[in-house]
Amino acid sequence: MNTYLFVWNPKRWPWQDLALRANENAAGKHIQEQWSCSANIKKIRKDDRAFLIKLGSEEPKGIIASGWVTSAPEPGPHWDEDKAAQGEIMYFADCEWERLLNPKIDLPLPFSILEIGKLAPMHWSSQSSGVSIRQEVADELETIWGKHAGKSSLGSVFADDEIEAYEGEEKVFLIRHRKREQWLRNAKLQQSRQKDGGRLVCEVPGCGFDFLKYYGEIGRDFAHVHHLKPLCDRTVPSATPLEDLAIVCANCHAMIHRGGKCRPLNQLIQRL
Repeated sequence: MNTYLFVWNPKRWPWQDLALRANENAAGKHIQEQWSCSANIKKIRKDDRAFLIKLGSEEPKGIIASGWVTSAPEPGPHWDEDKAAQGEIMYFADCEWERLLNPKIDLPLPFSILEIGKLAPMHWSSQSSGVSIRQEVADELETIWGKHAGKSSLGSVFADDEIEAYEGEEKVFLIRHRKREQWLRNAKLQQSRQKDGGRLVCEVPGCGFDFLKYYGEIGRDFAHVHHLKPLCDRTVPSATPLEDLAIVCANCHAMIHRGGKCRPLNQLIQRL
């Protein structure tokens, strides 16, 4: 698996629905996007690792997404409408972002970190999209990004048990495992919709928060999926039935895990 850096410059291409897509990602959905490539178009392959960096004059700048390439680059009309009208083409790769930050809310992994230590050999301001990241730099980036994405303002409440439970050189493998198990989360969300008339309601006794009820359409299909039995307690890989998952709201999920704990749902809300 090779690792590539894709580039986004808001002044060249305004990502109009970024906030919505980041919101969907925070709720557990992987984001499918087609991204332009100007480098390594003959080397990038399906299942290669991908990172997305925000460049340009507007702060904040830095890494805002991680994921995988889901299809090798193919030619298509240029993303600039004027250039496309003149017949210019670009190469585009399909990407699946498993973590996507909204830079208006979340702090990207900044240049102050990217330009020091083991990350320093990489030229992060390259205007070419699809630049290769050397393996030793990619390994360090995985570790630092994993910690940063879990501490971002949204990440702090959307931090997954899978990510918190493991550290070290197996980080890439475990992120891939998380990707394969996305269907389990989707199945739990679907089960809860069927049970609660299409709504996702926090299952913590005494809470019952419903994002759709309080926020309207922006809150539709938004909820956290919580592991009732922490994955860190497992000594060997094992199946997770839907009964071991719970729908919870952001506040309850943060309180369940505050201080590195995993508190029982029925003991979470204390009535004074």
